[in-house]
Amino acid sequence: MFSTIATAALINFLIVPTAYHDSEPAYTKNKIENYDVITISQSGSLFYSVTNQIIESVENLGSHLTFIGRANVGLESVESSYGENKLSSLENYLYSISMKTIESSSVDFFYNDEVAQQIKDDKLVVSSLTAERYGLSVNDKVSLVGINSAPIELEVGMIIKDSELGWFEGVVNKKIGYELGIFRNIQAVIWDTKINENHFVELYKNIKYKRVKFTYKERTPNKNWVLPTALVKEMFGDFQIKERDGTWITTEPSWREKNIQVKRMPILGNTRCHRLMWEPLEGALNQVLDEGLASTLSVEDFKKSGGCYAPRRINRFDAGGSISRHAWGIAIDINTKSSYHPRVVEIFNSWGFAWGGTWTSPDEMHFELRDLSASISKASS
Repeated sequence: MFSTIATAALINFLIVPTAYHDSEPAYTKNKIENYDVITISQSGSLFYSVTNQIIESVENLGSHLTFIGRANVGLESVESSYGENKLSSLENYLYSISMKTIESSSVDFFYNDEVAQQIKDDKLVVSSLTAERYGLSVNDKVSLVGINSAPIELEVGMIIKDSELGWFEGVVNKKIGYELGIFRNIQAVIWDTKINENHFVELYKNIKYKRVKFTYKERTPNKNWVLPTALVKEMFGDFQIKERDGTWITTEPSWREKNIQVKRMPILGNTRCHRLMWEPLEGALNQVLDEGLASTLSVEDFKKSGGCYAPRRINRFDAGGSISRHAWGIAIDINTKSSYHPRVVEIFNSWGFAWGGTWTSPDEMHFELRDLSASISKASS
C-alpha cells in the first residue's frame, strides 16, 4: 500500500476544507501531535482527481483534512519598518525562496497560537536561517514576485526555527498563496483520534491512481534523503537568478565565478561542478575505478545528455519552480540511459551522495551531494 509514485503531467488544484469532531476531548484541539496522522503525496503536485477522491474518502470517514501547498517565489527587496532599504536584488534578477502555504482554518493544528495568528493575519512567517541570510526582522516589508509574476508586499510577522517551519523558507496562508500563484498542493494531511484499517480501505477504494505515497506513524527514513534548500544555501552559497525560458535560468555572475569550476575527473574527463564537489566526486570515481567498475559508467551518456552544473529549474514534473541542485553544481547525472551497478550506488552513498533512484519520483541517473563530512572522513582515513 505504501508504494511510491512515478512522474506524470500534473494538474494544479487547490482545496479547502477540514472536517471537525465536535465531541473530541479539549486537550486534543489544535495539537496535531496528539492525533494519528496519514499524509498522502505523489510526484510534483496532487492530481485534481486524487485530490477530489481524498476529499470524498475523508468525508466518509469523518476525519480532519487539509492540503499543504508549495512553490518557489522571487524575493526582490526588503525594507525595514522605518523605510530603510535593507536588501535589493540586481536588475532583472531575484532571489528564489521556497514558500509553504496552509489553510487558515487548520493552521492552529500545526503551529502554536502566536505563529498561527500571524499566518491568519496575512503575515509572512520565515525560518531562522532565511531571516539571517537576507537580514530579515519582524515588521520588515518584503517585496515578493509570485510564480504568476505578480508582485506582492508582505510584512514579516514572525521568525521561527527552520525545523518548526518544516524546512521551508517561509509560510503564508492559502489566500496569500493564491495571490502568489501557488495553486498546487504537494501533500494531503489526514488526522483523527485513531487511524485504523478503515481509513486505508476507504482511501484505497476511492483513490484510483494507485501510485501515490502514504506515510503513517513511524516510517523508515529514505536513506537517499537530500538537503532542504535552506541548508543547500548554507553549505554551497545563495545566488540570484534571472529567467531565460521558464526552465533555464542564469545564476548570479559573482556567485558563479566564485563557485563553478571545470576540472578533469577520473573516468569522466572534464567536468563542470561546484568547487566543493571535487573531493567527494573524485573520491567516489577513484573507488569505482579501483573496484573495477569503471566500465559500468557511460562516459558517452555523461557527455551527451548528462552533466553536473546546469542552471535550471526542476523540469521532470510540476515542481512549483524549484531550482534544480544542478544549478548549484552539486548534482551529477552519468548513466542517463542505463542503470547503475548496485555497488556504484553504494560507493557514491559512502562518499556523501544521495541517489535519486529511491525517491518518490525516481531519478535513477541522479547523484546529489548532501554530506561533505563523508569525504572529509574518507580522505583523512
